Amino acid sequence: MTSTKYLPKGQVERILVPTEFSPGARLALDRAITVARLYGASICLLHVITPFTLAGLAGTTACALGEIFSGGEAAIEDLVCYVRRQNVSCSGMVREGALDEQVRAVISELGIDLLVMATKAGGGLSGYALGSTAERILRKTLIPVITVGICRSLRGWPDGGPSHILYATDLSDVSFRSLAYARSVRQRFSAKLTIAHVLPRGAKQERIHSVGDQLQRLTKGDAEIQVLFGAVGPAICNASIRLGVDLVAVGVEKHSVLSEYFLGHTLVEIMAGAPCPVLTIRQWK
Repeated sequence: MTSTKYLPKGQVERILVPTEFSPGARLALDRAITVARLYGASICLLHVITPFTLAGLAGTTACALGEIFSGGEAAIEDLVCYVRRQNVSCSGMVREGALDEQVRAVISELGIDLLVMATKAGGGLSGYALGSTAERILRKTLIPVITVGICRSLRGWPDGGPSHILYATDLSDVSFRSLAYARSVRQRFSAKLTIAHVLPRGAKQERIHSVGDQLQRLTKGDAEIQVLFGAVGPAICNASIRLGVDLVAVGVEKHSVLSEYFLGHTLVEIMAGAPCPVLTIRQWK
């Protein structure tokens, strides 16, 4: 049985936003501000001075390193003031180390409920690292994560939050736990919920009907269903465009080899190609 200690909370009180001060990171921050207002939450801004940042600075003096930290602290303080002007409580910090390790440490130390990050096509976090780092964060972070793509225009949310959520499921028992969290978001914002599953093109009619029946059993009278066809990533992105959804939600399984369904290249395709933010929810066995 899954311990409720590790299940994500339906209420969002503290939001973590990593930033390296790029335009993409600012987009993610602006979306985090929207979420914070909707939940009455506070925001913590985190800037990490990574080994990648310091590469090529061998022999850098302690004074020069101090200047790097001071510059980061000044930039963080500017962003903190920007967020506070939006009537959202905010704090900031600068740390040194591996990005994924520092993100997880802050989540644990401050009791963060939601992580909001920018992503770009081709994998990875905007300005931070390649896809391997993004994957480590998504796979090892125990809380829900909203990623904001920076390579296409994202539609804004109505004043009351997302009005239509597309939840993509692989129909595994594990995925149903993350569906429960997506359903709590739907209830919070009185949003429309669509539950979707992707089948290969040319799937037999018996399989299509079986999937339709499985999806129908998941609706609980509060959702519509979609059986999609083709490659998983593009199928979900195309459906999100066609249906005009405001939030795509998917489950990510913890501590396993990349699955065929929602990790690796497919997850990057969804995060980079969806016309709206993507909510990844930890799935627990």
